[in-house]
Amino acid sequence: MLLVTKARFIFTALLVGFAGTLGAQQKTPPTPAPSAGKTGKAEISGLVVDSLNGRYLSGADVIIDGAKATLITDSLGRFKIDNLAPGTFQVGVFHPLLDTLGISLATKPFHVGPDSATYIVLSVPSAGSIIRGACPVRPRAKGTSAVIGHVNDPETLQPVEGAEVSIAWSELEASKETGVRMSPRLIRDSTDKYGAYHICGLPNSMKATLQAKRGNAVTAEVPIELGDEESELFIRTMLLVPSSDSTTKVGNASVSGRVVLEGAVSNAGSRVEVVGTNQIAMTNENGEFSINKLPSGSHVLLVRHLGFGAETVPVDLTSRQPQRVSVKLPKFVAMLDPVVVKARSQGALEKVGFEQRQKSGMGYYLGPDQLKNMNPQYLTDILRRVPSLRVQSSSDGDVVSSARGTGSGCVSYYVDDMPWMSASPGDINNFVNANEVVAVEVYQDTNTPAQYTRAGGGCTTIVLWTRFKIRN
Repeated sequence: MLLVTKARFIFTALLVGFAGTLGAQQKTPPTPAPSAGKTGKAEISGLVVDSLNGRYLSGADVIIDGAKATLITDSLGRFKIDNLAPGTFQVGVFHPLLDTLGISLATKPFHVGPDSATYIVLSVPSAGSIIRGACPVRPRAKGTSAVIGHVNDPETLQPVEGAEVSIAWSELEASKETGVRMSPRLIRDSTDKYGAYHICGLPNSMKATLQAKRGNAVTAEVPIELGDEESELFIRTMLLVPSSDSTTKVGNASVSGRVVLEGAVSNAGSRVEVVGTNQIAMTNENGEFSINKLPSGSHVLLVRHLGFGAETVPVDLTSRQPQRVSVKLPKFVAMLDPVVVKARSQGALEKVGFEQRQKSGMGYYLGPDQLKNMNPQYLTDILRRVPSLRVQSSSDGDVVSSARGTGSGCVSYYVDDMPWMSASPGDINNFVNANEVVAVEVYQDTNTPAQYTRAGGGCTTIVLWTRFKIRN
Protein backbone atom coordinates (compact mmCIF):
# COMPACT_ATOMS: atom_id res chain seq x y z
CA MET A 1 0.00 0.00 0.00
CA LEU A 2 1.28 3.43 -0.85
CA LEU A 3 1.80 6.13 1.78
CA VAL A 4 -0.80 8.37 0.20
CA THR A 5 -1.54 10.39 3.34
CA LYS A 6 2.10 11.34 3.74
CA ALA A 7 2.30 12.28 0.07
CA ARG A 8 -0.70 14.53 0.45
CA PHE A 9 0.90 16.49 3.28
CA ILE A 10 4.19 16.81 1.37
CA PHE A 11 2.35 18.30 -1.57
CA THR A 12 0.64 20.90 0.55
CA ALA A 13 3.77 21.95 2.44
CA LEU A 14 5.96 22.21 -0.67
CA LEU A 15 3.37 24.10 -2.64
CA VAL A 16 2.60 26.65 0.04
CA GLY A 17 6.29 27.36 0.45
CA PHE A 18 6.80 27.58 -3.29
CA ALA A 19 3.88 29.94 -3.77
CA GLY A 20 5.03 32.10 -0.91
CA THR A 21 8.55 32.34 -2.31
CA LEU A 22 7.30 33.34 -5.71
CA GLY A 23 5.05 35.91 -4.16
CA ALA A 24 7.89 37.42 -2.18
CA GLN A 25 10.22 37.47 -5.18
CA GLN A 26 7.71 39.13 -7.45
CA LYS A 27 6.38 41.79 -5.11
CA THR A 28 6.67 45.23 -6.61
CA PRO A 29 7.97 47.79 -4.12
CA PRO A 30 5.51 50.62 -3.45
CA THR A 31 6.01 53.33 -6.03
CA PRO A 32 5.14 56.81 -4.83
CA ALA A 33 2.52 58.37 -7.06
CA PRO A 34 2.14 62.07 -7.68
CA SER A 35 0.82 63.76 -4.57
CA ALA A 36 -2.44 64.62 -6.31
CA GLY A 37 -3.14 60.91 -7.02
CA LYS A 38 -2.35 59.46 -3.62
CA THR A 39 -5.27 57.60 -2.05
CA GLY A 40 -3.58 55.62 0.70
CA LYS A 41 -5.06 52.43 -0.80
CA ALA A 42 -3.30 49.30 -2.11
CA GLU A 43 -3.70 46.87 -5.04
CA ILE A 44 -3.08 43.12 -5.29
CA SER A 45 -2.99 41.39 -8.67
CA GLY A 46 -1.54 38.17 -9.93
CA LEU A 47 -1.43 35.18 -12.21
CA VAL A 48 -2.25 31.50 -11.65
CA VAL A 49 -0.33 29.09 -13.92
CA ASP A 50 -1.24 25.45 -14.54
CA SER A 51 2.23 23.93 -15.06
CA LEU A 52 0.68 20.46 -15.12
CA ASN A 53 -1.14 21.11 -18.40
CA GLY A 54 1.04 23.95 -19.73
CA ARG A 55 -1.60 26.68 -19.61
CA TYR A 56 -3.18 29.34 -17.40
CA LEU A 57 -5.63 28.22 -14.72
CA SER A 58 -8.86 29.96 -15.64
CA GLY A 59 -12.08 29.87 -13.60
CA ALA A 60 -10.27 29.40 -10.28
CA ASP A 61 -11.62 30.94 -7.08
CA VAL A 62 -9.08 33.34 -5.52
CA ILE A 63 -9.64 34.11 -1.83
CA ILE A 64 -7.98 37.25 -0.41
CA ASP A 65 -7.75 36.58 3.32
CA GLY A 66 -7.68 39.88 5.14
CA ALA A 67 -9.89 41.58 2.57
CA LYS A 68 -12.88 39.22 2.75
CA ALA A 69 -12.92 39.14 -1.04
CA THR A 70 -13.34 36.31 -3.57
CA LEU A 71 -12.25 36.69 -7.18
CA ILE A 72 -12.30 34.41 -10.24
CA THR A 73 -9.36 34.13 -12.61
CA ASP A 74 -10.05 35.10 -16.23
CA SER A 75 -9.18 33.10 -19.37
CA LEU A 76 -5.52 34.08 -18.94
CA GLY A 77 -5.39 33.09 -15.27
CA ARG A 78 -5.33 36.72 -14.07
CA PHE A 79 -6.97 38.32 -11.02
CA LYS A 80 -6.91 41.80 -9.51
CA ILE A 81 -8.33 43.70 -6.54
CA ASP A 82 -7.74 47.33 -5.60
CA ASN A 83 -8.92 49.93 -3.13
CA LEU A 84 -7.51 47.88 -0.24
CA ALA A 85 -6.59 49.37 3.10
CA PRO A 86 -2.93 48.73 4.06
CA GLY A 87 -2.47 45.55 6.07
CA THR A 88 -1.52 41.87 6.06
CA PHE A 89 -3.07 39.56 3.47
CA GLN A 90 -2.88 35.98 2.25
CA VAL A 91 -3.96 34.68 -1.17
CA GLY A 92 -5.40 31.19 -1.66
CA VAL A 93 -6.57 29.48 -4.86
CA PHE A 94 -9.32 26.85 -5.13
CA HIS A 95 -10.14 24.81 -8.24
CA PRO A 96 -11.48 21.29 -9.01
CA LEU A 97 -8.06 20.35 -10.40
CA LEU A 98 -6.45 21.13 -7.05
CA ASP A 99 -9.16 19.17 -5.23
CA THR A 100 -8.48 16.14 -7.42
CA LEU A 101 -4.74 16.45 -6.85
CA GLY A 102 -5.32 16.83 -3.11
CA ILE A 103 -3.06 19.87 -2.84
CA SER A 104 -3.35 23.42 -1.53
CA LEU A 105 -2.20 26.52 -3.38
CA ALA A 106 -1.62 29.62 -1.23
CA THR A 107 0.91 32.32 -0.39
CA LYS A 108 2.37 33.01 3.00
CA PRO A 109 0.90 36.09 4.75
CA PHE A 110 2.42 39.32 3.36
CA HIS A 111 2.09 43.01 4.12
CA VAL A 112 1.08 45.78 1.71
CA GLY A 113 1.50 49.47 2.42
CA PRO A 114 -0.43 52.54 1.24
CA ASP A 115 -0.29 53.48 -2.46
CA SER A 116 1.36 50.14 -3.38
CA ALA A 117 0.83 47.46 -6.02
CA THR A 118 1.72 43.82 -5.30
CA TYR A 119 1.96 41.20 -8.03
CA ILE A 120 1.85 37.47 -7.22
CA VAL A 121 2.45 34.37 -9.35
CA LEU A 122 1.08 31.04 -8.12
CA SER A 123 1.71 27.81 -9.98
CA VAL A 124 0.24 24.33 -9.99
CA PRO A 125 3.29 22.01 -9.99
CA SER A 126 4.34 20.04 -13.04
CA ALA A 127 3.56 16.35 -13.57
CA GLY A 128 7.10 15.39 -12.61
CA SER A 129 6.92 17.33 -9.35
CA ILE A 130 3.57 15.80 -8.43
CA ILE A 131 4.75 12.26 -9.19
CA ARG A 132 7.97 12.71 -7.18
CA GLY A 133 5.98 13.98 -4.21
CA ALA A 134 3.23 11.35 -4.38
CA CYS A 135 5.14 8.21 -5.34
CA PRO A 136 7.81 6.41 -3.34
CA VAL A 137 10.82 4.99 -5.16
CA ARG A 138 9.98 1.55 -6.59
CA PRO A 139 13.08 -0.29 -7.91
CA ARG A 140 11.04 -2.85 -9.87
CA ALA A 141 8.51 -0.40 -11.27
CA LYS A 142 7.59 -0.68 -14.94
CA GLY A 143 7.94 3.08 -15.43
CA THR A 144 7.75 6.51 -13.81
CA SER A 145 4.17 7.42 -14.74
CA ALA A 146 1.25 7.55 -12.29
CA VAL A 147 -2.53 7.68 -12.01
CA ILE A 148 -3.83 9.61 -9.02
CA GLY A 149 -7.13 11.01 -7.83
CA HIS A 150 -9.94 10.62 -5.33
CA VAL A 151 -12.99 8.43 -4.79
CA ASN A 152 -16.05 10.39 -3.67
CA ASP A 153 -19.68 9.65 -2.91
CA PRO A 154 -21.63 11.03 -5.92
CA GLU A 155 -24.48 12.35 -3.77
CA THR A 156 -22.71 13.82 -0.73
CA LEU A 157 -19.34 14.44 -2.46
CA GLN A 158 -17.70 13.13 0.72
CA PRO A 159 -14.50 11.06 0.38
CA VAL A 160 -14.84 7.28 0.35
CA GLU A 161 -12.23 5.69 2.60
CA GLY A 162 -11.05 2.13 2.07
CA ALA A 163 -12.09 1.81 -1.56
CA GLU A 164 -9.92 -0.38 -3.77
CA VAL A 165 -8.83 1.37 -6.96
CA SER A 166 -7.26 -0.76 -9.66
CA ILE A 167 -5.74 -0.15 -13.07
CA ALA A 168 -5.59 -3.00 -15.60
CA TRP A 169 -3.74 -3.17 -18.89
CA SER A 170 -1.91 -5.63 -21.14
CA GLU A 171 1.72 -5.65 -22.27
CA LEU A 172 3.15 -7.23 -25.39
CA GLU A 173 5.88 -9.73 -24.56
CA ALA A 174 8.09 -11.93 -26.75
CA SER A 175 10.26 -14.87 -25.80
CA LYS A 176 11.59 -18.07 -27.35
CA GLU A 177 9.57 -20.17 -24.92
CA THR A 178 6.13 -18.58 -25.36
CA GLY A 179 6.45 -16.56 -28.56
CA VAL A 180 4.62 -13.24 -28.86
CA ARG A 181 1.74 -12.77 -26.43
CA MET A 182 -0.10 -10.20 -24.38
CA SER A 183 0.33 -10.46 -20.61
CA PRO A 184 -2.26 -8.90 -18.28
CA ARG A 185 -1.10 -6.44 -15.63
CA LEU A 186 -2.96 -5.13 -12.57
CA ILE A 187 -1.96 -2.66 -9.85
CA ARG A 188 -4.15 -1.68 -6.88
CA ASP A 189 -4.23 0.97 -4.18
CA SER A 190 -6.65 1.74 -1.35
CA THR A 191 -8.04 5.20 -0.64
CA ASP A 192 -7.05 7.00 2.55
CA LYS A 193 -9.35 9.02 4.82
CA TYR A 194 -9.35 11.80 2.23
CA GLY A 195 -10.50 9.38 -0.45
CA ALA A 196 -7.13 9.77 -2.22
CA TYR A 197 -5.35 7.08 -4.18
CA HIS A 198 -1.96 6.98 -5.92
CA ILE A 199 -1.05 4.23 -8.40
CA CYS A 200 2.62 4.59 -9.25
CA GLY A 201 5.36 2.93 -11.28
CA LEU A 202 3.31 2.71 -14.46
CA PRO A 203 4.68 2.60 -18.01
CA ASN A 204 3.82 5.37 -20.46
CA SER A 205 2.23 4.92 -23.90
CA MET A 206 -0.53 2.59 -22.79
CA LYS A 207 -4.29 2.17 -22.74
CA ALA A 208 -5.87 0.82 -19.59
CA THR A 209 -9.04 0.74 -17.51
CA LEU A 210 -9.56 2.26 -14.07
CA GLN A 211 -12.08 0.92 -11.57
CA ALA A 212 -13.06 1.63 -7.95
CA LYS A 213 -14.69 -0.90 -5.64
CA ARG A 214 -15.85 -1.05 -2.02
CA GLY A 215 -17.77 -4.06 -0.83
CA ASN A 216 -20.48 -4.86 -3.39
CA ALA A 217 -20.34 -1.37 -4.88
CA VAL A 218 -18.26 -1.03 -8.02
CA THR A 219 -17.81 1.55 -10.76
CA ALA A 220 -17.56 0.89 -14.47
CA GLU A 221 -14.15 0.13 -15.98
CA VAL A 222 -13.30 3.65 -17.10
CA PRO A 223 -10.93 3.72 -20.11
CA ILE A 224 -7.81 5.86 -19.68
CA GLU A 225 -4.74 6.49 -21.80
CA LEU A 226 -1.19 7.56 -20.94
CA GLY A 227 0.84 9.53 -23.47
CA ASP A 228 4.39 9.25 -24.70
CA GLU A 229 6.22 11.54 -22.27
CA GLU A 230 8.75 9.83 -20.00
CA SER A 231 6.63 10.55 -16.91
CA GLU A 232 2.91 10.78 -17.63
CA LEU A 233 0.35 11.78 -15.01
CA PHE A 234 -3.34 10.91 -15.33
CA ILE A 235 -5.79 12.46 -12.85
CA ARG A 236 -9.27 11.04 -12.28
CA THR A 237 -11.94 11.37 -9.60
CA MET A 238 -14.16 8.30 -9.38
CA LEU A 239 -17.73 8.44 -8.02
CA LEU A 240 -18.79 5.44 -5.95
CA VAL A 241 -21.88 4.99 -3.76
CA PRO A 242 -20.39 3.18 -0.73
CA SER A 243 -23.65 1.57 0.41
CA SER A 244 -24.87 0.63 -3.07
CA ASP A 245 -25.11 -2.89 -4.41
CA SER A 246 -23.32 -3.43 -7.70
CA THR A 247 -26.53 -4.88 -9.18
CA THR A 248 -28.41 -1.58 -8.86
CA LYS A 249 -29.70 -0.64 -12.30
CA VAL A 250 -31.86 2.44 -11.60
CA GLY A 251 -31.60 5.75 -9.76
CA ASN A 252 -32.31 9.45 -10.07
CA ALA A 253 -29.40 10.51 -12.28
CA SER A 254 -29.69 11.45 -15.96
CA VAL A 255 -27.50 12.05 -18.99
CA SER A 256 -28.19 13.65 -22.35
CA GLY A 257 -26.09 14.65 -25.31
CA ARG A 258 -25.49 14.60 -29.02
CA VAL A 259 -23.90 12.01 -31.30
CA VAL A 260 -22.39 13.27 -34.56
CA LEU A 261 -21.73 10.82 -37.40
CA GLU A 262 -18.64 11.69 -39.45
CA GLY A 263 -19.64 12.68 -42.99
CA ALA A 264 -23.28 11.60 -42.59
CA VAL A 265 -26.28 13.60 -43.83
CA SER A 266 -28.36 12.63 -40.78
CA ASN A 267 -27.27 11.93 -37.22
CA ALA A 268 -30.29 9.75 -36.42
CA GLY A 269 -30.30 6.12 -35.38
CA SER A 270 -27.27 5.80 -33.11
CA ARG A 271 -27.62 3.48 -30.13
CA VAL A 272 -26.46 4.89 -26.77
CA GLU A 273 -26.11 2.46 -23.88
CA VAL A 274 -25.09 3.01 -20.27
CA VAL A 275 -22.85 -0.02 -19.79
CA GLY A 276 -23.92 -2.23 -16.92
CA THR A 277 -27.54 -1.04 -16.88
CA ASN A 278 -30.64 -1.89 -18.89
CA GLN A 279 -30.91 1.68 -20.20
CA ILE A 280 -30.50 2.44 -23.90
CA ALA A 281 -31.61 5.32 -26.14
CA MET A 282 -31.74 6.04 -29.87
CA THR A 283 -30.68 9.42 -31.28
CA ASN A 284 -33.05 11.64 -33.29
CA GLU A 285 -32.30 13.44 -36.56
CA ASN A 286 -30.07 15.94 -34.75
CA GLY A 287 -28.22 13.19 -32.94
CA GLU A 288 -29.78 14.13 -29.59
CA PHE A 289 -30.55 11.58 -26.87
CA SER A 290 -31.60 11.53 -23.23
CA ILE A 291 -31.53 8.76 -20.62
CA ASN A 292 -33.13 9.10 -17.18
CA LYS A 293 -33.50 7.03 -14.00
CA LEU A 294 -29.85 6.03 -13.96
CA PRO A 295 -27.81 4.89 -10.93
CA SER A 296 -25.29 7.40 -9.61
CA GLY A 297 -21.55 6.80 -9.92
CA SER A 298 -18.80 6.63 -12.55
CA HIS A 299 -20.17 4.92 -15.65
CA VAL A 300 -19.32 4.46 -19.32
CA LEU A 301 -21.51 5.27 -22.31
CA LEU A 302 -21.16 2.95 -25.30
CA VAL A 303 -22.26 4.46 -28.61
CA ARG A 304 -22.72 2.39 -31.79
CA HIS A 305 -23.96 3.01 -35.32
CA LEU A 306 -23.71 0.66 -38.27
CA GLY A 307 -20.82 1.65 -40.52
CA PHE A 308 -19.11 3.68 -37.80
CA GLY A 309 -16.58 2.82 -35.10
CA ALA A 310 -17.89 2.26 -31.59
CA GLU A 311 -16.93 4.89 -29.01
CA THR A 312 -16.94 4.98 -25.21
CA VAL A 313 -17.41 8.09 -23.07
CA PRO A 314 -16.78 8.11 -19.30
CA VAL A 315 -19.56 9.94 -17.45
CA ASP A 316 -19.92 10.73 -13.74
CA LEU A 317 -23.60 10.51 -12.81
CA THR A 318 -25.29 12.07 -9.80
CA SER A 319 -28.81 13.15 -8.93
CA ARG A 320 -27.37 16.54 -7.94
CA GLN A 321 -27.25 17.64 -11.59
CA PRO A 322 -27.84 16.14 -15.04
CA GLN A 323 -24.81 15.42 -17.22
CA ARG A 324 -24.37 16.24 -20.90
CA VAL A 325 -21.85 14.74 -23.36
CA SER A 326 -20.84 15.07 -26.99
CA VAL A 327 -19.66 12.11 -29.07
CA LYS A 328 -18.32 11.90 -32.61
CA LEU A 329 -18.32 8.52 -34.33
CA PRO A 330 -15.68 8.04 -37.05
CA LYS A 331 -16.32 6.05 -40.20
CA PHE A 332 -15.45 2.40 -39.65
CA VAL A 333 -12.62 1.28 -41.92
CA ALA A 334 -11.84 -2.42 -42.03
CA MET A 335 -8.09 -3.06 -42.05
CA LEU A 336 -6.00 -6.21 -42.29
CA ASP A 337 -4.22 -6.78 -39.02
CA PRO A 338 -0.41 -6.90 -39.21
CA VAL A 339 1.34 -9.67 -37.30
CA VAL A 340 1.88 -7.62 -34.16
CA VAL A 341 -1.79 -6.59 -33.98
CA LYS A 342 -2.80 -10.22 -34.50
CA ALA A 343 -0.62 -11.16 -31.54
CA ARG A 344 -2.27 -8.46 -29.48
CA SER A 345 -5.74 -9.70 -30.45
CA GLN A 346 -4.84 -13.25 -29.47
CA GLY A 347 -3.46 -12.00 -26.18
CA ALA A 348 -6.58 -9.97 -25.51
CA LEU A 349 -8.80 -13.00 -26.24
CA GLU A 350 -6.72 -14.99 -23.79
CA LYS A 351 -7.21 -12.27 -21.20
CA VAL A 352 -11.03 -12.39 -21.48
CA GLY A 353 -11.03 -16.18 -21.16
CA PHE A 354 -11.95 -17.06 -24.76
CA GLU A 355 -9.10 -19.52 -25.28
CA GLN A 356 -9.68 -21.27 -21.96
CA ARG A 357 -13.38 -21.76 -22.71
CA GLN A 358 -12.55 -22.92 -26.24
CA LYS A 359 -10.30 -25.66 -24.82
CA SER A 360 -13.18 -26.88 -22.65
CA GLY A 361 -15.14 -27.78 -25.80
CA MET A 362 -18.48 -26.90 -24.16
CA GLY A 363 -19.62 -24.59 -26.98
CA TYR A 364 -19.09 -23.68 -30.62
CA TYR A 365 -16.25 -21.22 -31.29
CA LEU A 366 -15.13 -19.02 -34.17
CA GLY A 367 -11.77 -17.32 -33.65
CA PRO A 368 -9.76 -14.81 -35.70
CA ASP A 369 -8.36 -17.53 -37.98
CA GLN A 370 -11.85 -18.76 -38.93
CA LEU A 371 -13.31 -15.27 -39.40
CA LYS A 372 -10.52 -13.70 -41.46
CA ASN A 373 -11.58 -15.37 -44.76
CA MET A 374 -15.36 -14.97 -44.40
CA ASN A 375 -15.68 -11.36 -45.63
CA PRO A 376 -19.18 -11.05 -44.12
CA GLN A 377 -21.47 -8.14 -44.97
CA TYR A 378 -23.67 -8.55 -41.90
CA LEU A 379 -23.21 -10.11 -38.49
CA THR A 380 -25.83 -12.72 -39.37
CA ASP A 381 -23.59 -13.85 -42.26
CA ILE A 382 -21.21 -15.07 -39.54
CA LEU A 383 -23.94 -16.63 -37.42
CA ARG A 384 -25.28 -18.60 -40.39
CA ARG A 385 -22.06 -20.65 -40.15
CA VAL A 386 -22.98 -21.88 -36.66
CA PRO A 387 -24.79 -25.27 -36.93
CA SER A 388 -26.98 -24.70 -33.87
CA LEU A 389 -28.37 -21.35 -35.08
CA ARG A 390 -31.12 -20.49 -37.55
CA VAL A 391 -31.23 -17.13 -39.38
CA GLN A 392 -34.54 -16.06 -40.93
CA SER A 393 -35.36 -12.86 -42.81
CA SER A 394 -38.27 -10.71 -41.62
CA SER A 395 -39.61 -7.18 -42.04
CA ASP A 396 -37.47 -6.18 -39.06
CA GLY A 397 -34.30 -7.72 -40.54
CA ASP A 398 -32.55 -11.02 -39.95
CA VAL A 399 -33.80 -12.77 -36.83
CA VAL A 400 -31.55 -15.33 -35.16
CA SER A 401 -33.04 -18.27 -33.26
CA SER A 402 -31.80 -21.56 -31.88
CA ALA A 403 -32.11 -24.64 -34.10
CA ARG A 404 -31.66 -26.93 -31.09
CA GLY A 405 -33.10 -25.00 -28.19
CA THR A 406 -36.35 -25.77 -26.43
CA GLY A 407 -39.51 -23.69 -26.41
CA SER A 408 -39.36 -20.61 -28.63
CA GLY A 409 -35.74 -21.18 -29.65
CA CYS A 410 -34.79 -17.92 -27.91
CA VAL A 411 -31.33 -16.43 -28.18
CA SER A 412 -29.57 -14.09 -25.75
CA TYR A 413 -26.53 -11.99 -26.67
CA TYR A 414 -23.43 -10.73 -24.91
CA VAL A 415 -21.36 -8.15 -26.78
CA ASP A 416 -17.89 -7.53 -25.37
CA ASP A 417 -18.83 -9.22 -22.09
CA MET A 418 -21.95 -7.08 -21.57
CA PRO A 419 -25.59 -8.22 -22.03
CA TRP A 420 -27.11 -6.91 -25.27
CA MET A 421 -30.55 -5.37 -24.80
CA SER A 422 -32.50 -5.42 -28.07
CA ALA A 423 -34.65 -2.39 -28.87
CA SER A 424 -36.46 -4.43 -31.56
CA PRO A 425 -36.18 -7.99 -32.94
CA GLY A 426 -33.19 -8.46 -35.22
CA ASP A 427 -31.68 -5.06 -34.41
CA ILE A 428 -28.21 -6.36 -33.53
CA ASN A 429 -27.36 -6.38 -37.26
CA ASN A 430 -27.93 -2.62 -37.27
CA PHE A 431 -25.33 -1.84 -34.63
CA VAL A 432 -22.57 -4.45 -34.70
CA ASN A 433 -20.42 -4.35 -37.82
CA ALA A 434 -19.55 -7.80 -39.09
CA ASN A 435 -15.97 -6.68 -39.79
CA GLU A 436 -15.62 -5.58 -36.16
CA VAL A 437 -16.19 -9.11 -34.86
CA VAL A 438 -13.01 -10.85 -33.69
CA ALA A 439 -14.45 -14.00 -32.10
CA VAL A 440 -17.77 -15.77 -31.44
CA GLU A 441 -18.89 -18.20 -28.74
CA VAL A 442 -22.22 -20.08 -28.87
CA TYR A 443 -23.58 -22.15 -25.97
CA GLN A 444 -26.65 -24.34 -25.54
CA ASP A 445 -28.60 -23.86 -22.31
CA THR A 446 -26.97 -26.49 -20.09
CA ASN A 447 -23.44 -25.76 -21.31
CA THR A 448 -23.52 -21.99 -20.81
CA PRO A 449 -20.70 -20.69 -18.55
CA ALA A 450 -21.91 -19.20 -15.28
CA GLN A 451 -20.95 -15.63 -16.20
CA TYR A 452 -23.24 -15.76 -19.25
CA THR A 453 -26.22 -17.43 -17.57
CA ARG A 454 -29.32 -15.25 -17.21
CA ALA A 455 -32.26 -15.69 -14.88
CA GLY A 456 -34.82 -18.09 -16.32
CA GLY A 457 -32.35 -19.78 -18.70
CA GLY A 458 -33.52 -21.96 -21.54
CA CYS A 459 -32.02 -19.83 -24.32
CA THR A 460 -29.01 -20.32 -26.57
CA THR A 461 -26.29 -17.80 -25.65
CA ILE A 462 -24.20 -15.98 -28.26
CA VAL A 463 -21.07 -14.17 -27.03
CA LEU A 464 -19.52 -11.71 -29.49
CA TRP A 465 -16.08 -10.15 -29.15
CA THR A 466 -15.35 -7.04 -31.25
CA ARG A 467 -12.38 -4.79 -31.95
CA PHE A 468 -13.83 -2.35 -29.43
CA LYS A 469 -12.82 -4.74 -26.61
CA ILE A 470 -10.15 -6.89 -28.29
CA ARG A 471 -7.75 -4.26 -29.55
CA ASN A 472 -4.70 -3.71 -27.35
